[in-house]
Amino acid sequence: NLKIMVKSSSLTYDRSTLQTFIELTKKNNSSFLSISHAYDTTNTSLLYHTDKHKYPILQQLTIYITFVLSVIGLVGNACTIIVLNQRSMRKWRSSTLLTALAIVDFVYLLIIFLALIDNLTNNIIGLNRYLMLCQVTVYITHICSFLSANYTLSFTFQRFIAVWFPLHSQSIISYRSSITNIIVLIIIACGFYSFSFLFTNIEDGQCKEDDKFPALFPLLIVDVCLTFVVPFTFILLSNCAIVYSLRTRKMTSRLLGIGKTNSVIIEIEC
Repeated sequence: NLKIMVKSSSLTYDRSTLQTFIELTKKNNSSFLSISHAYDTTNTSLLYHTDKHKYPILQQLTIYITFVLSVIGLVGNACTIIVLNQRSMRKWRSSTLLTALAIVDFVYLLIIFLALIDNLTNNIIGLNRYLMLCQVTVYITHICSFLSANYTLSFTFQRFIAVWFPLHSQSIISYRSSITNIIVLIIIACGFYSFSFLFTNIEDGQCKEDDKFPALFPLLIVDVCLTFVVPFTFILLSNCAIVYSLRTRKMTSRLLGIGKTNSVIIEIEC
């Protein structure tokens, strides 16, 4: 009986010890997991901070390069507007379209310049603080981007007409047609890009279009087509056609035996 009691007590002691050990292990594991979770959370925030400031030198360099380029572009477009509005330059039939292109580029670069100033001076202008100012800025940026690409396309199309149809260029390329082209493109841009007011918002101190809306993505696809794909394709094809026409005329003049001194000079007025 004594042996049985000893064995029972030892068994009881072993069970209680094991139970205590299990409870301690659970507590230690739970505390370890909480510490690990806190450590992971800290690491996540640190990683986020590191990603946010991963390339500070590159970001600063990009900002200052963009600042310099915007200033150069503003000065260049301002000079272009002044030169094209001289009395001697107004006789050019494409001067009106080129003036509109310079004005649009000037406004676009001015918005970029003001956005950089706003970022460098801790939102002194308020582009990232006031919702209405944010929405208007994004709206004008879309319009200027569209008009810049399509005014360039229009000017290239005028050169195409002057090269391929020189006899009809006087009636097609005129001051009235240029004004009509400018106004029609402005109306299209103002109407289409009004969607930006619905999707533009200020998040985390940044003025941007909210990509949470599913309707935004197809509209941006259309925007890419209108501002890049379609203008780039037609400009490329028009320039290739212009080069082909000029080379064909040059080869024809050589086959006809016309020398350099007696060559026919075709003046293209654009």
